[in-house]
Amino acid sequence: MPTITDMYDGFLFELEGLLDGNTGVIPFTTETVDHLYPIAFLSSDATRTAAAVASSLAGLGINAHQAQVVTQSQAAARLLTGLVPAQSADEFVLGTAHAEDELPPPSYPVLLREAIRRTRARYPLAIGKSMRFVAAARTIHVPSVLILNESTNLRSLLLTSPDQRPTFVATDLRDLFRRQPIIDCEALYWECEGWIATVTQGTLQLYPGPSSTLAAGARVMCAAAWNFRGPDLDIDSAVDLFTSLAA
Repeated sequence: MPTITDMYDGFLFELEGLLDGNTGVIPFTTETVDHLYPIAFLSSDATRTAAAVASSLAGLGINAHQAQVVTQSQAAARLLTGLVPAQSADEFVLGTAHAEDELPPPSYPVLLREAIRRTRARYPLAIGKSMRFVAAARTIHVPSVLILNESTNLRSLLLTSPDQRPTFVATDLRDLFRRQPIIDCEALYWECEGWIATVTQGTLQLYPGPSSTLAAGARVMCAAAWNFRGPDLDIDSAVDLFTSLAA
């Protein structure tokens, strides 16, 4: 059974997804970056150069080179020169902006395409902690990993539409190197590594498994919620339980 990283040949990190306001970077970032190749860091900060971002990452203990950093301005410049075709109106607007302070919010599809070009990945994987990043990856048919964190709105994840869902859900970066057991479905029960989720009378219910397989809990919750076909799903009690166990 392969791990997540075994299935891909290029790794595209949402830079903001690696940063933590308190400790600098989220846990296991350095070890993860050191074990993956090729990689790219996608920065949505239009005011910083690739060199400045690489320098900041180096100061945090991350072995990053300038060429591995893809900035909003770089991607916009390449789009403007026609080297990356615009696939949508949003990307065209981004590519025709002339000043950094006039750039609209970051267009992640543009950043992702530029990162794929640089890494030359045939099977890229986007890794981040924002739903916007995951949705952008899905837009251009790139598999993604959503790293759950304190700012993740688990309710939004469970209720999100199919076109915005991540391929994988992880509780920390170590899950990238762990095997992904198949989620078993027995009637209306979804089970993985001892965790069980089900929907009963429109309410999502979670039956916890080992704390060492917390990501499996998130996965079965997603499986149960995303396969629910009713009009309204009550997820509050399941979300509260999972959140308390993850704390």
